[in-house]
Amino acid sequence: MIHSIALAAHRLDQWLQARLGRPYHVLLGIGLTVEIIRRLVELPHHAALGPKLLGVIVLIVMNLALLIHQVGQLSHHTGRARARREARRGRR
Repeated sequence: MIHSIALAAHRLDQWLQARLGRPYHVLLGIGLTVEIIRRLVELPHHAALGPKLLGVIVLIVMNLALLIHQVGQLSHHTGRARARREARRGRR
């Protein structure tokens, strides 16, 4: 079942990338950045709660890893688009 869900999510991600392209990656990056900032702002409140602090820190690190991944995906997408443009220019 987990494999089916992961496969469906992968297909949906590919479909969104094909239909929306760069704006899709930018939107995800902005969402992750906003979430990281929100978590960092709430960090002092969670520090007072003790055990929850570790969970919040783990979420921040995970969101940072996802943001790095998204920026890498955006770079990959823009690199492919640039290569296609250059190939078209070369054919003219």
